[in-house]
Amino acid sequence: MSSISLDPGIYANIFRVILPDTLVAVMVAPSNAFLSLRELRAELEQSGWTARVYRCYDQVFGYGQDMKRLASKGFQLRKIRILDYPQWCARLITEGLSDHLKEKGYQERPGKARTTLFEPTPYRTTTNGRLQAFRGYDLRAIYVRQNTLVFGLIVDVCWEIRDANGQRCNSVEIARYGATVEVAQIQEEFLPDGRINPEVSRIRFHTQILPFVREHKEFPLPLEGNIKAMLEETPIRVILGVPS
Repeated sequence: MSSISLDPGIYANIFRVILPDTLVAVMVAPSNAFLSLRELRAELEQSGWTARVYRCYDQVFGYGQDMKRLASKGFQLRKIRILDYPQWCARLITEGLSDHLKEKGYQERPGKARTTLFEPTPYRTTTNGRLQAFRGYDLRAIYVRQNTLVFGLIVDVCWEIRDANGQRCNSVEIARYGATVEVAQIQEEFLPDGRINPEVSRIRFHTQILPFVREHKEFPLPLEGNIKAMLEETPIRVILGVPS
């Protein structure tokens, strides 16, 4: 894969997300009809319906392939302007990218306020073959209101070390295998000679984050109508102001 060229400057690991300004069909119910969405989500999962629900202000949105089945639970079909609900849009970005990656074999690890997915095959294996390092990506969507509404995706690299049985290993368990330094070298935290790598953040940014974004720069949102999000390949540049 060819390298990605950036102009000189300081960049954050935030990539602008372009969403279409369009109307979308969703199922809508009053928020007070559901004191907690946890039970409803569990029920949808148990039923096998491909539908999601999200509370937004005084409404609950139902969306996804089987969303019209939610009519049996008091939801009504409505068309809304997607950009009128930026908090929901941020949720759609992470859900859409997560679905896209899982179709390619990525494995999701649930977490609060973020989505973490690991590649389906090991990034590297220790020399004794007893531990495998899986590379993952921690994803968070944000938005800000400037003159216009701007969405961004924060992308971080993360790691998971597994033994021969596929069980996750913590730092103590990795040490028992005598692989602490080697695992740190695989993760590029240590240099080949065992010294700490002072350039690890920059190297990961150029060799792992930028290629990941370029490979997955377009993905569908979990909505009717084949609506897609676009990731800008160039990250957001940090502008350092001079105090007046």
